[in-house]
Amino acid sequence: MGLMLAGAICLIIGLVFLPLPPPFFGMVFIAVGLPMLAAGSKRMRRLIQHVRWRYYRHNEKVEYLLGRMPGFLRRHGYKTRPDVLARLNRKATARDIGQKSVKS
Repeated sequence: MGLMLAGAICLIIGLVFLPLPPPFFGMVFIAVGLPMLAAGSKRMRRLIQHVRWRYYRHNEKVEYLLGRMPGFLRRHGYKTRPDVLARLNRKATARDIGQKSVKS
């Protein structure tokens, strides 16, 4: 519960600081708050995983930043990798193609 609260506070602070002149400070708080929320909530972890899958081209930047974070944030950030969703999507596509060939 404490981790979720700390993550939510970091996320709110980051959103408040985002429009201020140096937007880097807001991004830092957001980057720290999201893994904390992902560590405490399975729903949040899946939401972050889906967003990272949806915007896959930005995922390289996220992976780079995760590699530079402290250990516990890095571990929880790695749990939000979109590789699982990409694999499930490929599996569903292969299944749909197989069903179409059987019908033909």
